[in-house]
Amino acid sequence: PEIDIFEVQPGNIKANHGPFLRSPVGQPFQSASFQVAPGRPSNRPGGGYWPGPGQWYDGIEGGEKSALNILYYGDYNHFWGDVNPAKMDYWSDAISYNRQLDTTHFETSHVYRLEWDVPTDEKDGYLRWYLDDELIVSMNGTGLKASSDGAVEISSEPSSIILNTAISSQWGFPGECPGNCPCKKYDCNSKDWQDVCGFQGGFCEMMKKKGGPQYKIDWVRVYQDPSKPEQKVGCSTPERPTRRYIEAHPNLYKMPEDEVPLKHIQRGEGSCKHGETDACGGTEHGTCTVGNVCQCKEGYTGPQCLAHAGHNAIDWDAASKITDIGFIPPQAKPMVLIVALGVFVVGILLATLIGKERLDGWVGGGYTRLE
Repeated sequence: PEIDIFEVQPGNIKANHGPFLRSPVGQPFQSASFQVAPGRPSNRPGGGYWPGPGQWYDGIEGGEKSALNILYYGDYNHFWGDVNPAKMDYWSDAISYNRQLDTTHFETSHVYRLEWDVPTDEKDGYLRWYLDDELIVSMNGTGLKASSDGAVEISSEPSSIILNTAISSQWGFPGECPGNCPCKKYDCNSKDWQDVCGFQGGFCEMMKKKGGPQYKIDWVRVYQDPSKPEQKVGCSTPERPTRRYIEAHPNLYKMPEDEVPLKHIQRGEGSCKHGETDACGGTEHGTCTVGNVCQCKEGYTGPQCLAHAGHNAIDWDAASKITDIGFIPPQAKPMVLIVALGVFVVGILLATLIGKERLDGWVGGGYTRLE
């Protein structure tokens, strides 16, 4: 699963025009989505059209300035060489709402928020997106499960936060290639028409504008409710023992050249140029040695010393112990165990010597076998 707090599509195509003909939200807009797989296998809505009864997920409520993203419901995944497409192929669904934006959202700071209530045995959880405390969309796990025969639920998997600056050449939704345009190369700086004709109108103007597009973030904050034990921090929790699952199925997580699926984080030793002050994350993160490799300072890690050497306050994935399988060793003091082991070893040696003497007497000690 993937939870997109926000993806932004600029542009000047208004609501109820062009590709947004049937949508009350046009460009620019923010998309908030929950992406799941496998999705609904059949009875699905078509792209650009509103879903009919029973064609999409239940338990979804949008805000005043938001609307269901009818332009994109997901992708059908078919893999080359499938021997049984009916079982191997699947839909990956994008359950998303678009929220109308205006020029102020590109000129001033705003707060984008996600509330994520993890499901448990007692509840199905929910996801809620907000922009400046105004609801964009709310999804409850009960409705998602009921409309997917239990296949889709609010995610409980450990997740990481990614601040992605990738920019799509077509505002995120691929369109038809313009006539006589090969659409094989995309380069806004090229003087060749064939290299720029594949972009949508206004894209290169935005990219080449003085100063270029900027993505400014003041802060990212994560809050958890300490009264809810299901809210944890870590990549491998008791509910989702990721490490143990990977170790039990290593071939699913390895490339042909890999020896093990889980690798240690490399601390330093990334290539750099000695004498450059901005190498290895800057003077606060690390230094570049005379050997032209990074040496990280305390608190930083990674080949180029760019990441904080963080840790979890609680280790939910401690090393396995023999007691985990139910074996309880004898509760005795160490000295008693040592003495008992010594007595056992001496007893074995004595028994071996006595047995050897008896065997020697039987074979060559002058004993007579009674018939």
